[in-house]
Amino acid sequence: MLRSHRKTAVTAAALMATTTLLTACQNGDSEDKNTNPPSTSASASVTKEASGSGDKAPDADETPSESESATESKSDSKKVTGTWFGTVSYLAPGKYTVTDLKDTKQQFFTSTDTDIQGAGKICGDAAGQAATPCSEDELAAAAKDGVSATVKLKNGIAVSVVEDHSGNNDDKTSGLWSGKLAYLAPGKYSVASDKGEQAFLTSTETAINGAGLICGDREQIKQCSEDELEAAAKKSIDVVVRVDRGIAVTIDENHN
Repeated sequence: MLRSHRKTAVTAAALMATTTLLTACQNGDSEDKNTNPPSTSASASVTKEASGSGDKAPDADETPSESESATESKSDSKKVTGTWFGTVSYLAPGKYTVTDLKDTKQQFFTSTDTDIQGAGKICGDAAGQAATPCSEDELAAAAKDGVSATVKLKNGIAVSVVEDHSGNNDDKTSGLWSGKLAYLAPGKYSVASDKGEQAFLTSTETAINGAGLICGDREQIKQCSEDELEAAAKKSIDVVVRVDRGIAVTIDENHN
């Protein structure tokens, strides 16, 4: 009986040892499985760094590219200087267009120094002999319906906006006149002779030909600028003007 009990005890001890060994092996495998694979976040980080696909926020202090600088310079170069005659239309506060007889639009801005003169539509009296100084608000109101005017620009800014007095009637004259040239307002002149005085307007299409009085010299006829014509008109020179519907087509010096 004692021998049988001792055998049972030995068997039980061997079974416990075997169970302990198996448990230790299983725990070792579990630890290996938990420590070998990288974490999901670590894998994503490594993959993103290797591929270079991470997004980079733009730096506000970065210098503009050469193409962007070139675009800005090109935009500045479009600021125009010259005189236009046509219909002035409102775009936004201080921003307008003038559309000439060929339906070509030129955009421009006004400033606090812009000389705005009316002759019945912008402001003033259509029957008046002289233009009336107008406000920016009056120009904006008239331009929303379209108003005929001469616009003198410098670097895209209106030096003057002068309403066309002849635009208030449909009977714009055409013909050939010779006499003393007189300055009335920017882009507006008259030629006077024994037969009377005829007012007319200039436009960007007007051919101004000088031979020593407006510009140039007697040796060769030269194309003159609006500013040169304006300066010469204040000296009351003799000219021959061909007018079509109130607009000067050509202005030639008359030396006879």
